[in-house]
Amino acid sequence: MEEQLQKALNNVSFSVNAEKQTMDLTVIPHGETTPISFHLNYKIVENGENTDIFITKIASDRLWIDEIVKLWLEKSNFQYRIPQNFAGIIKMFLK
Repeated sequence: MEEQLQKALNNVSFSVNAEKQTMDLTVIPHGETTPISFHLNYKIVENGENTDIFITKIASDRLWIDEIVKLWLEKSNFQYRIPQNFAGIIKMFLK
């Protein structure tokens, strides 16, 4: 999956505001000439030894992408379990 994303996306920039629990991502999809920017809101949830990250909102600078993401988030809650061996490091940056 990661290799496929690297082939499809160029010039990725990424920043995190842990205090506000937001992420900003800008990519230029393969074959495109203009970047697409995303703003994500997330929350970190710790449950025993497990640490999960939930994406609660995604906004894009493209209306059609916003609509697709909105429908996607309504149907499925984006949740990712952070592997235990990375949880401590990731929480330092995201929490």
